[in-house]
Amino acid sequence: MTENEGLEREPEETAARVEEVLAEPIRLAGYRLLDVQFRSEGGWVLRLTVDSEQGITLDGLSEVSELAGRVLDVEDPITQSYSLEATSPGLFRRLRKRKHYEQSIGKEARLTLAPGYCEDRKQRTLRGVITAVEDQTVRLEVEGESLDFPLEGIRSARLDPKL
Repeated sequence: MTENEGLEREPEETAARVEEVLAEPIRLAGYRLLDVQFRSEGGWVLRLTVDSEQGITLDGLSEVSELAGRVLDVEDPITQSYSLEATSPGLFRRLRKRKHYEQSIGKEARLTLAPGYCEDRKQRTLRGVITAVEDQTVRLEVEGESLDFPLEGIRSARLDPKL
């Protein structure tokens, strides 16, 4: 049996459906749902990455977990058994979606470019400040130079604050 055999929908589709169901209740509770992952890690895990304007505490994570559990019990978007985890994004949070970059404008980030993008650059990993997100392009200021990168050309990205 393959990892996804028996699933009604693919893990990415399940994560997107869970995000649709949970985003508003979590927002109304005073938190932001930053990311949803549904993946097999020896058993299925639904991981919610949440934050708030003031940061997230253990009590906040517990509150979100309980709220999400209640909503998911009613909406029932996942047919198989799974473990629910609510986690903070951490200082070096991953940036995967356009909204992650938008929420990170003005912050230091480290981007690794996919092969085939910006061939004229010697370095594929860049560190700079995210200054704008327009359409499907992220603008990064690197050593005084403003550079634009298509989202599809970014292999990975994380916040990279100076500590």
